[in-house]
Amino acid sequence: MTTIAAPAWFRAALDALCAGDIAAFVAMYDDHAVHEFPFAPEGRPSRLDGKPAIAAYMQGLAAIRFEAFEDVRVREAGDELIVEANGRGTRLATDTPFFHQYVWFITHVDGRVSHFRDYMNPLRMRPG
Repeated sequence: MTTIAAPAWFRAALDALCAGDIAAFVAMYDDHAVHEFPFAPEGRPSRLDGKPAIAAYMQGLAAIRFEAFEDVRVREAGDELIVEANGRGTRLATDTPFFHQYVWFITHVDGRVSHFRDYMNPLRMRPG
């Protein structure tokens, strides 16, 4: 598989996240989408079913401010994107920078994300 440029819809979603516009980020999801966190720590959700559940969870991101997604590498396999990215931002409660690595498997069908597997662990965020 070769690396491709991030599709415009995905770049717009990351830009929305960096702008703090959670609603615009969640707009990429189908109403019946599933968002999974295979590495979720105990006490955190490992699966969100439906756009309303995803939107409610993403509102929790208001505790951090994403500033950039760097080294975004995208591969396409049929209707699935495989994305590796580094995120930088600030934890708002402590005004401290963070750095986090992400790997995402995103199924995109009929113009919307139907399945998002998010291989990240929020407990592994490092000082940025």
